[in-house]
Amino acid sequence: MILIRIFRICAITEAITWIGLLASMYEKYIAHAHSQGIHIFGSVHGYAFLAYVLVVFLVRAEYGWTNRMTMLALASSVPPLATVPFERWAYHRLVRQQAHMEASAPPQSVV
Repeated sequence: MILIRIFRICAITEAITWIGLLASMYEKYIAHAHSQGIHIFGSVHGYAFLAYVLVVFLVRAEYGWTNRMTMLALASSVPPLATVPFERWAYHRLVRQQAHMEASAPPQSVV
C-alpha cells in the first residue's frame, strides 16, 4: 500500500503545482508583472508531472492496471487539477477490489 500512498501524494502535488503555475502565468500574461514565479513554478510543476507519470507506471505494474486505466491516469495529468479526482476514484476502486478479494478468499484453517 506504500506505492498507492506515493501515487496519491504525487497526484496532489501535481495539482498544487498546477495552481502555482496558473497563478504565475496570470501574473505574467494578464497582470503584466515580471517576476520569477513562472520559471520557479514551471520547473517545479515539470518535476511533479514527471514524478506523477513515473509513479503511474509503477502503480500499473504493481496493481495490474489495464491500458485504459493507465491512459486515464496519464490523461488526467493534462487538464489542471484533474489528477486529484482521478486519484480519489482510483484509490477507492482499489480499496473495493481488495475488500472483494479478501471476502471471496477461502478461509484459512489454523493448525
